[in-house]
Amino acid sequence: MKQSTSSPAPSVRVPGADLLRIVTMLMILTSHFFVHGGVLGRLKPGEPYFYICWIIEACCYVMVNCYALITGYFQSRTDFKLKKLLLLWGQIVFLSGGLYLILCLTGQVDFKWLAFLQAAFPITQKRYWFATAYVILYSISPLFNFAIRRMNRRQHALCLAVLCGVFVVFRNFSYWIDFAALGGGYSWASLSVLYMIGAYLRLYPPKFRHPLLWYFGLSLITAASRIVLTILYYKYDFDSSFLKMFMQYNSVPVVAASVCLFVFFVNLNIRNRVMLWIIKFFSPAAFGVYLIHEQIEVKNIIWKLIRPLQFIKSPKLLPYLILVIFSLFIICALLDKIRHLLSVVLHVPQLFGFVSEKISSIFRKAFNKLVPDEGEPS
Repeated sequence: MKQSTSSPAPSVRVPGADLLRIVTMLMILTSHFFVHGGVLGRLKPGEPYFYICWIIEACCYVMVNCYALITGYFQSRTDFKLKKLLLLWGQIVFLSGGLYLILCLTGQVDFKWLAFLQAAFPITQKRYWFATAYVILYSISPLFNFAIRRMNRRQHALCLAVLCGVFVVFRNFSYWIDFAALGGGYSWASLSVLYMIGAYLRLYPPKFRHPLLWYFGLSLITAASRIVLTILYYKYDFDSSFLKMFMQYNSVPVVAASVCLFVFFVNLNIRNRVMLWIIKFFSPAAFGVYLIHEQIEVKNIIWKLIRPLQFIKSPKLLPYLILVIFSLFIICALLDKIRHLLSVVLHVPQLFGFVSEKISSIFRKAFNKLVPDEGEPS
């Protein structure tokens, strides 16, 4: 077996990938406008916006997958850092619990101890499915990286063939039973498959033309599947769960479209200074945008205020959609910037760095005693 002897390369910023973080977060906001706002649930076949909105939704459905691909692309070449995990955990806890307390103090919600404890422990309470899955993914990434650095290209490709065959292709064509408990891609296991794909794309950059056209073509296939199945559903009234058969995060066309869009952005050559500044400023706050607008109590307030259904039959729907998603993105990004500035002022990164060093030292000493190196007397 051919093993890699090179050490992990330092993480290098790729403007295209950072731009993709922003774009995918705008996609998430768009999808939430349609879903949380109740738009897609109210549209019926034959109405013009029914087709337009489902096409837009299908184009946005690569959103979560692209985040996992980005993680695999970069994290597979860097070392696991406990400090980073603690900072990630702290960001999630601070925004979830902090926003709950702010809403209580401003009279938007009534304070309840159970609700506060759930907000203060969002990872274990599954208040954010993606944040929980992402923390698990990052925590076990050293295991993936250990395997990745010891596989040659052929072995890595075979590994992907097995993973995608079981968790994507076979899952897609045995839709009637979720045998692997993947929940349509809403799981750390599905993110792990994409992590391995992202790592492969970095080690062995693909060479195929027009990835953006492939992305749009595959997204249209996804949209067509949902539109056709919805039309058939209204005619034959079958199990509504089959409507998502080819439109889930781990469905074949969505995974393929995600890879195509990812390849397009990673290969972008961005030189415009203004664009580079915008990317540098907003990209680090993209995850914060997700945490803020998806905080359960905040989410309920946001979509009651925005009320997308007021324009469901109006030509103003799409302009309103654009106004809402960009406004939400900018407001939430600025709030996360304030959170980050506050953490710097309070020396939170230094504190978490100190804590992580202490924890790592204690763990190493305990582990060395319990599991001695080979050749040492037990």
